[in-house]
Amino acid sequence: MEKRMLFVFILLNLLLALVLPAQEVLPKNWNGEKIKGVRFVPYATYQGNPFFNDSFVPGKIELTDGTIIGALQLKYSSYQDELIYYNSDISTQIVIDKMSLRGFSLADENGVQHRFKLQYISHSLPEYRFFELLSDGDISLWVYRKVLLLTSPIYGEAGKEKNLSYQEAYNYYLYNKEKGYELIRISKGSLLSKCDPSNQKLARKILRRNKVNIRDEKSFVKAWSLVKENGVNLSF
Repeated sequence: MEKRMLFVFILLNLLLALVLPAQEVLPKNWNGEKIKGVRFVPYATYQGNPFFNDSFVPGKIELTDGTIIGALQLKYSSYQDELIYYNSDISTQIVIDKMSLRGFSLADENGVQHRFKLQYISHSLPEYRFFELLSDGDISLWVYRKVLLLTSPIYGEAGKEKNLSYQEAYNYYLYNKEKGYELIRISKGSLLSKCDPSNQKLARKILRRNKVNIRDEKSFVKAWSLVKENGVNLSF
């Protein structure tokens, strides 16, 4: 009788071990560090990249109660605007519950630090999104690193077919407490339009002296910083 009970006990434990990994929702305090989330389900494979960083990189998160948890391996999905971390204890990728976070930071593959905050935007599609801070100040500069899954026609032997690909559709914003968010284009004209009219000539001179030609995000952030550092008043 005792041997039969022992066999049943072992069998039940084996069945439980098989069932648990298939569960999606994890207990709220399952790892003792207050991280809430669900198991990550891989996206379909198409051309392009749905992630901001290709591999898991070192980072930390800040929870809504102010708790900061570091030494995590993080990956940010620009496609679904969700933060994923790798838990080595259970060899599982976890999508962290967005509304449990204030923000997160991570170092990309080149060691550059990126700081994201969960912000509410009330434009055409009101929602909470992760924004990366590019430049702080009374007027701050942010980017929403959205990636879209787009369809384009291709033509082959079978005729017209659909081609799906992940494509960057980043949006850049100015922000201050009084006016909230405002979209801005990454261009010299957009930057100059935010300078006081009396200072636009000075701003042009600063950019010319520092040989800054605005072509992309990096050069725009550099130009933005130079203009502010040289006392040009910005507004929107």
